Amino acid sequence: MSDLLRRWVAMLWGMSLLVLPFLLLLPLGLLWLWQQGWLLWWLLGAAVLAAVGYLPALWMRRRAGKGKPESPTDEEAAVSEPGEDWSPRDLDAWQEVQSVAASVDRDIVTDRDRLLAAARQTIERVATHYHPEDRDPVWSFTVPELLLLTERVSIRLRMVLLDHVPAVHMVEAGHLLRIWEYKPMAATGMKVFRHLHNAWRVTRIANPMAALLAEARQRIVGATLSEAGDYLRTQGARIWVEEVGRAAIELYSGRLRLDTDEIRKLAAREEAESVLPGPLRILIAGRVNAGKSSLVNALLGEPAAGVAASRLTTRDSSYRLRRDDLPEGLLVDTPGLGAPDDFERLAERAWDSDLLLWVIPADAPARALDRGAMEVIRGRFSADPRRSLIPILVVLAGIDRLPPAQEWEPPYDIDQPAGPKARSIRAAIDTTAGELGIDVQDVIAVRLDPPDQLYNIDLVWALLGARYQEARRCRAQRLQLQASSRDWKRLLHQAAGAGRLLKRRVIG
Repeated sequence: MSDLLRRWVAMLWGMSLLVLPFLLLLPLGLLWLWQQGWLLWWLLGAAVLAAVGYLPALWMRRRAGKGKPESPTDEEAAVSEPGEDWSPRDLDAWQEVQSVAASVDRDIVTDRDRLLAAARQTIERVATHYHPEDRDPVWSFTVPELLLLTERVSIRLRMVLLDHVPAVHMVEAGHLLRIWEYKPMAATGMKVFRHLHNAWRVTRIANPMAALLAEARQRIVGATLSEAGDYLRTQGARIWVEEVGRAAIELYSGRLRLDTDEIRKLAAREEAESVLPGPLRILIAGRVNAGKSSLVNALLGEPAAGVAASRLTTRDSSYRLRRDDLPEGLLVDTPGLGAPDDFERLAERAWDSDLLLWVIPADAPARALDRGAMEVIRGRFSADPRRSLIPILVVLAGIDRLPPAQEWEPPYDIDQPAGPKARSIRAAIDTTAGELGIDVQDVIAVRLDPPDQLYNIDLVWALLGARYQEARRCRAQRLQLQASSRDWKRLLHQAAGAGRLLKRRVIG
């Protein structure tokens, strides 16, 4: 007989000896109550105490059950957030993962086969999302991607378990293996224990008051522990599905194919002085003589860009943008938009940028050219779900020329305009936002000349700071796409490495 089996037998024998006296004394106690004529009163008192102790516990349990949602379908039930630099296509894949996580059975955490089945379902949903045309999309990855994925999942799962699973840092791998090995024996032991415990509950009737109070306490504690257990199982099942889904998104989106060194080289070519994502590319665009160069000079605080009455900027010009409270940026001033033929060129420049400052003269009534260019830019991004639309801010320049032109007494309260000038500015903002499909909060009314009478440039800086985080995410997506398009260079590098290895083997 093994040591484990002997311990089980000894434990069951000891519990039997403990319960046996109560089983023998119970009928004798009932006989004594009947002889004294107190049995009926005793039964009546026991029933009243049972109702007093049990019904509140039952009410609490049912109320807790009604308050629980049928399934964790809200976004608040998600344990983790999507990646900061994920594209619209990645976010759609994350919704697929969330739908699986919301419907997964919480009891899978105790069943290895069901855990694996949930993981396979999640992986298949994500793989099909990225490769719907493949007959077997699950295998659409390379061996290096798989190895890198194993490393990332291990690190990520470790952090999630430490954050969300109580006492997990105290559990050794050997404990889990032993529990899994002795799972059938443990289940048998639990059945025996439940039978003995029920017998013990019967023997407590010899002391009705203590027995019923103990029964009520057990019901209340049991309901609480049941809720806690349900919560932990639900969280564990959701963590499993979400982390498997996150890893699958990283795998099938192609991110793991990217060479980090290549991305850093691309960032360095854009004059980055810090680690990825480095300085943002801020594109300044608009019609001819809209005030783009004046905006560049106002942001730089010096006359770096030429300003003239006729079209002066004939090619892109770049300027380093520095401000103590914001990350470094790179201003790219583009030639003025003169005709619809320039739309495609401008859309490609926006595709290579991270944030767009669109300049419009406040006193120019026609917006068709600006609206057409904006539609082409949006179409360029919506055609490729691997990238999000870059943030767009509209600078409404020359508000001092709005009627009445002779009035200029800033500041103006645009939210609650009181005078004719303020009302003209408010109307120009609303009209511009409506025609270009831009949120009113993203339209800034400014004065850009002369340099000693600038107005509302601080608001431009404030909105730039508010959009910097979103722009960084767009830049990370842009660099990832650029790096993924250079696989032929990596192939040449690998071929050269193989040649050097073969040469050493042959010569050696």
